[in-house]
Amino acid sequence: MARIPALSRRPLAVLTAAALTVTGVLVANPAPAGAGHATVVGAVPSGPSPDIVDGTVFAIHDAGSKVVVGGSFTGVENRGSDVKIARKFVLAFDKATGNVDTAFVPVVDDEVLDILAGPTAGTVYLAGKFNTVNGTNHRKLALVNLSDGSPVASFPNLAFNGLVNDVVKVGNRLLVGGTFTTAATSSRGGLVSLNATTGVVDDYLTATLTEHHNYDGVSGASAGVGAEKLTVSPDGTQLVVIGNFKKANGVLHDQVVRLSLGASTAAVSTWNTNRYEPRCNAKAFDSYVRDVSFSPDGQYFVVATTGSPYAGTLCDAVARWETSSTGTAVQPTWVNYSGGDTFLSVGITEQAVYVGGHFRWVNNTSATSSAYPGAVARPSIAALDPLSGLPLAWNPGRHPRGYGVAELLVTPQGLWLGSDQEWIGNFQYRRGRIAFFPLTGGAAPHSTATTTLTGNVYYAGSGGANTLRTRAYDGLRGVSLSAPVPSPDGTAWSTVRGAFWVGGTLFYGVNGALWRRTFDGTTFGVPKLVDPYHDPLWDSVVTDSGPEGQKYAGNTVNFYPELPNVTGAFYTNGRLYYTLTGQSGLFWRWFSPDSGTVGADKFTVAGATGFADAGGMFVSGSSIYLVSRTTGNLSSAGWVNGAPTGGWTTRSGPQVDVIDWRAAAVFTGPDSPNPLPTKRTPAKRTPVKKSR
Repeated sequence: MARIPALSRRPLAVLTAAALTVTGVLVANPAPAGAGHATVVGAVPSGPSPDIVDGTVFAIHDAGSKVVVGGSFTGVENRGSDVKIARKFVLAFDKATGNVDTAFVPVVDDEVLDILAGPTAGTVYLAGKFNTVNGTNHRKLALVNLSDGSPVASFPNLAFNGLVNDVVKVGNRLLVGGTFTTAATSSRGGLVSLNATTGVVDDYLTATLTEHHNYDGVSGASAGVGAEKLTVSPDGTQLVVIGNFKKANGVLHDQVVRLSLGASTAAVSTWNTNRYEPRCNAKAFDSYVRDVSFSPDGQYFVVATTGSPYAGTLCDAVARWETSSTGTAVQPTWVNYSGGDTFLSVGITEQAVYVGGHFRWVNNTSATSSAYPGAVARPSIAALDPLSGLPLAWNPGRHPRGYGVAELLVTPQGLWLGSDQEWIGNFQYRRGRIAFFPLTGGAAPHSTATTTLTGNVYYAGSGGANTLRTRAYDGLRGVSLSAPVPSPDGTAWSTVRGAFWVGGTLFYGVNGALWRRTFDGTTFGVPKLVDPYHDPLWDSVVTDSGPEGQKYAGNTVNFYPELPNVTGAFYTNGRLYYTLTGQSGLFWRWFSPDSGTVGADKFTVAGATGFADAGGMFVSGSSIYLVSRTTGNLSSAGWVNGAPTGGWTTRSGPQVDVIDWRAAAVFTGPDSPNPLPTKRTPAKRTPVKKSR
């Protein structure tokens, strides 16, 4: 099973002491399988789990028949009981019944911050702030028996002189991160490796993390220097470390560093980014990175942060980074901002990037503790689209939010959540500080499939008529238009703007709003307003943050006012591209067809010009096709890495093959169950080169 790191282990009111690591259970050969999730988890938490009565859950380990939990708590109750069972900092419960395990009773003297499967069956590592286990010295790290919590006698006391916050196992080597400078008798700077079975320190991981991120010796919060989290790629070759540091082995790697895991040594990579160099709320946090995790396929990792909403930074944000990226100024693929609230935890499956914290909204760029245009209510937990970083439709919520969701653990069966509050939903399901969302009841996210040529091209409002018609097209010349496609509700297609089809759904703008309906080429579903920015379950709920009476209601995205001027649109690879009346540029925003959320941030394709005359456009493979409003011609150019390239070539048009491509909206879509005729209108002349 894949283990997804939790986030900061300390309340936000406390100065962050940095050093953690994250956990991804890795073996060198072969690499483990991913979580294997075909759907998003269900929105209703399962019943079998106890109610932890105080503190915060920082660590969860699924050990098969039982679950082990660590944190800052002191007691727990079985579900349906008001009898408090004393359990300080660590407990176990039966996964099937949810009842507390009465045999597993290790006595630790301080918080447990991470739990990981041990080197042999029936054992687990405990990591954290503690110094003793069952009265025996085990400073910050111990290996205990699952049966009763007793320390494994053969595993030594490594006497770390600072916190151990996270551990990752790669093969039979344990990688440890924290704020320590010594482990056993070895000098180490926040990172160390040791034999997973014997506990003997080795020289595999010796990278030294140094210098405070925020504290400059005069101002700013001062906390321990070291690793906040670790995550390892599924193939066991890459280690990403986040935390309170500026340098790794004396080289600038501010708050984030990548290491290559070789056969004999872990070497600091040249990979670097400057996006975590700015200071964010230095008075409160010495560092602001809070969690990091690799995707199950290893193609990317995600970093989550706190830090207050400072423009141009990655504070209070979740960012995706490609594993294949190289260089010293790497930029994220996407960023999702909360608008002033903390992200604390990340858990990634094949279908979603789950994030936890105490945020109120996502897709809330440039906001300061309020809902800006594009803000979508997601109280404390959210599932993000891996392609775009925008929220999926999944929205169980968690209110009150408190400190936040401090741990997310992905297993093949679902998603565990650890926090400091008692409820899932708006006081809906009592789950004291630990809850499990099973795959049962979950649904696969909306398909992101698009069509390619040869295929159908659809015309909405061609010639000003309120009809939708289609013609088959192979990328060269077209055929005659079909008869109108019947619409059961008399949609005024001449008023449609920016239509595009993705994964079985037609999206289109009308009168400054986005609509959606299923469409298979012949049959339409019922049209529905796309408004993820307002949710009747949350709009009227008071957030208990910000201005008095503030509610979770979001704010309609600023793309909607642009819709009346949209002259063409298409979706590809998580992006919605569009053109605007009288503007020469090509614009795009992130888009998630699952929730219908449009990204709050508007981007311009660098170097793309000549779109002021656009009257529709679509992409197929490595080509982009553009309709001219002036001539009715259809031209094509190359399409590489999300941008047009090369010159435009006229493919079809009134003077080429007697086809006029103009309409209110032009888009590619599904092949009709009743195939169109394939005979082309004879060409009048061969295609000509067109300069723009």
